[in-house]
Amino acid sequence: MTDCTSLAPPPALTRAGLRRLWLAAAVLGLAALCAAALRLGVRPVGWSAVWTALTAFDAGNADHIVVRHMRLPRLGGALLAGAALGLAGALMQGLTRNPLADPGLLGINGGAALGVALCVLVLGITDPAEFVWMALGGALASSVLVFLLGGGSRAGTLRLVLAGAAVSALFLALTRGLLLVSRQTLEVYRFWVLGGFDGIVPATLAALAPFLAAGAGLAALAAPGLNALLLGEDSATGLGVRTGLARLSAGAAIVLLCGASVAMAGPIAFAGLIVPHLARWAAGPDMPRVMLFSAVFGAQLLTAAELLGRLPLFGGTMQAGVMTALIGGPVLIWLVRRNGVRSL
Repeated sequence: MTDCTSLAPPPALTRAGLRRLWLAAAVLGLAALCAAALRLGVRPVGWSAVWTALTAFDAGNADHIVVRHMRLPRLGGALLAGAALGLAGALMQGLTRNPLADPGLLGINGGAALGVALCVLVLGITDPAEFVWMALGGALASSVLVFLLGGGSRAGTLRLVLAGAAVSALFLALTRGLLLVSRQTLEVYRFWVLGGFDGIVPATLAALAPFLAAGAGLAALAAPGLNALLLGEDSATGLGVRTGLARLSAGAAIVLLCGASVAMAGPIAFAGLIVPHLARWAAGPDMPRVMLFSAVFGAQLLTAAELLGRLPLFGGTMQAGVMTALIGGPVLIWLVRRNGVRSL
């Protein structure tokens, strides 16, 4: 006689199992995008040439030069900047409990823009690999100013946002004034502000990697505190969470992650805004999981934007920042129409 238990349907997939499947699928999708980004472009390169360019580089082979010296650095920049912006966006939305919050609220973009304008106008530097430090310095300076104006260690979320808006407006006004003074500054800034990965070299990635690693480490430390803060200030304090330390860690992580990515690739819109929504949909409300998914989805978004911008359909020269706006705008509209702002 057949055991009826053997005919029973398999148990439904648990939420934890489903999240692991989503994460595995996201990582595999990212790997596929990376492979496509190395192979496709205005000059298509065969898979064998991509492999030999990575494993047995020949300086006399044009395909190897395209892969190693052009596409690979841009891919590295897209992966690092995408993961950093996704992670910074998740932190910012968790810190402010605002589903439409963006890392730029802390004045980071405005500070980096002013640093670039000053670098070109005062020092005459036009190479992105060289003015990246001025951009990072401007981002850090603006963030410190926002923190001090917002109340220092006692800064509240609303005061930080208001201080960030004021500092951003001031720095952007100063930047526009500098652009009117120098045409050369305007030309360099106009290219940088579009957001993209042209001009990135391995030395730039190596120089900024420690800042990104430190930001990711601080984000991991801040995640449990942000989980408690989502319950409210009083509830978090009642659970023994040091809310001031959690905010400070999250803010420092946002500054390092977003500042380094903006310095490297320019201000890229929407990545830090829409990626956390997709991450929460796949991972649930738990902040450590949201941050992990946000990093993977952010890397996917910017890698896809870089790949699409290099296809012949867009002339092969479309900046990644323009492509993220084309991708992110409709996605954000769909999210708002589907769920409403209150439930995002």
